[in-house]
Amino acid sequence: MPCEVRMPQLGMVQDSGVITAWLKRNGDPVKAGEPIFEVETDKATMEVEAATDGYLSGVKAAEGDDVPVGDLIAMIVEAEGDVEEASTGASVTEPEDVAVVEAALRPQPEPGKQPAPAPMERVMPKSIGSGRVLASPKARRLATERGIDLHQLRAHGVAEPIHVADLDAAFIVGGNSLLSAVVDPTSFDEILDRSRTADRTRLLASFAAGAWRATFDVSSVSVATEDLDGQREVVVNPDRGGAGVAEDPVLTLVDLCGSRINGYVPMDGGVTLCVARSAAGYGLLLAFPESRLALPGAAALVEEIAVRIENPLLQLL
Repeated sequence: MPCEVRMPQLGMVQDSGVITAWLKRNGDPVKAGEPIFEVETDKATMEVEAATDGYLSGVKAAEGDDVPVGDLIAMIVEAEGDVEEASTGASVTEPEDVAVVEAALRPQPEPGKQPAPAPMERVMPKSIGSGRVLASPKARRLATERGIDLHQLRAHGVAEPIHVADLDAAFIVGGNSLLSAVVDPTSFDEILDRSRTADRTRLLASFAAGAWRATFDVSSVSVATEDLDGQREVVVNPDRGGAGVAEDPVLTLVDLCGSRINGYVPMDGGVTLCVARSAAGYGLLLAFPESRLALPGAAALVEEIAVRIENPLLQLL
């Protein structure tokens, strides 16, 4: 006989759940213990499995719907001929996410357990908005691993709930954008020549921090410096004598001036500033994912850094 599929209660105080993904289409055959949809609550994201063998029928809720606990979502019928049409556009968009599990409800890994990217709110346009973005657990996990801001995808018109295919297709995913500039070396070279104690890398980090502060109007800026040997150091407010509490660096500075290398583009999705020295002057190369740093902000940042290298006295004002 037909088996009802209802919104389960996953927590003591839960009164509804959001369907983030259908793992089976209306009319698809299902087996007992096979996941058929994912549901998200305030506490966790779970997979809900079929209680019996049969065919998924009469799907009544679409992805993104907030369904009260106990409401009928679909039916599982014995024969393919008994399948009723869905009353919603629910469909499977990520069949690769389907996995057989042992329990009827299985918690999914929380994105917070993945390495977190630098805070987004400093450089995100005000129009992106806030609030939780509906996304499948796999898409949420991959977005965290790749440093992709789901709010940015939503702001660019990607429909919710967001799936893995949306991450792969989005134009702001899959690499860094680049901005470069050449800066007159005269004034900065004079400072380095006159002072035997001047630390070029630390001064460049100071310029980068001051430029970030001016561009994005923030009170505290940490900058990471990294050399070609892989040595990395995080400096707090280098333009203010290092005072303050350490936090996630807004960018990584790679000083290439002592080598023949003129650029480096990381693949981890971070914001990286490379500074190289040639006969033409100081070359700046900013690599950045547009999901974290919009082009207007990146261009303004490069301009601010260039101005400080050309006229270091501005840094002291």
